[in-house]
Amino acid sequence: MNIKQIAGIVILILAFIVGCLGDYGLVRRQPPTDNKMTLAELKENWEDYHIYFGKWGGRYPYKILFDPKNDEIRLVGDGWYRIADQQALSEKISETQVVWGSHEVMIIEGPDRQFLGYMNCSWGSGAHGYASFTPSAYEVKLIDKHTVYVRGGI
Repeated sequence: MNIKQIAGIVILILAFIVGCLGDYGLVRRQPPTDNKMTLAELKENWEDYHIYFGKWGGRYPYKILFDPKNDEIRLVGDGWYRIADQQALSEKISETQVVWGSHEVMIIEGPDRQFLGYMNCSWGSGAHGYASFTPSAYEVKLIDKHTVYVRGGI
């Protein structure tokens, strides 16, 4: 094989990969700036969001999803449980902080890097063992122009 054939194959493979990624978004860390969204701000402005939590091992809460109410996109997925009021949100935040060692507010983005919401992800060696929940552990997939599926790693 000559260099032109190899380059052509590489270009085709890259085009295929980029084409397949077209319907997927991601959960990523917030940029290191002074105006990061905090869990305290999300808690304070809870009425601006549809809020859900996910469980690790079917038992311990480890992630809290904040879906902005003021946009046309709904975040959906399996294993999410609705949080209906600020008291319930406070309780889930407290539970995650007791069970897990650390947490971080991450950004959920769509396929075109459009902001979709926030996810408070917990990890660490907490009271119930060690778990690592990195941004790459989450699946974010476009269902239609108004619906995005978000699935946590566990």
